[in-house]
Amino acid sequence: MLQGLISKLTKDQTGERCWELINNGAKVIDVRSPSEYASGHLAQAENVPLAELDAWLAQVDNKQSSLVLYCGAGLRAQKGCDILKANGFECVTNAGSLNDLLCCEPKG
Repeated sequence: MLQGLISKLTKDQTGERCWELINNGAKVIDVRSPSEYASGHLAQAENVPLAELDAWLAQVDNKQSSLVLYCGAGLRAQKGCDILKANGFECVTNAGSLNDLLCCEPKG
């Protein structure tokens, strides 16, 4: 219940809008730990734990690419968005939690 409330307060867009971005080519970043990622994740997601985000972003050439971040409740995804925006990334979206995305995943 608390995770759901946190996610509603922190995420940038609705799940449907996030899926629109993903289906239009946005890169999906799961900022949870490797063990959380291993327990379940979106198929198209790349695991970049929040603690490793600084090193990861130094390797990204295109700061204009669209990125959708998620985590367990939305707080780490928001922190990740803040880090990316502070480093010149303009098209970053906090999708909230993995569950937020899974409940809105388009069928078919």
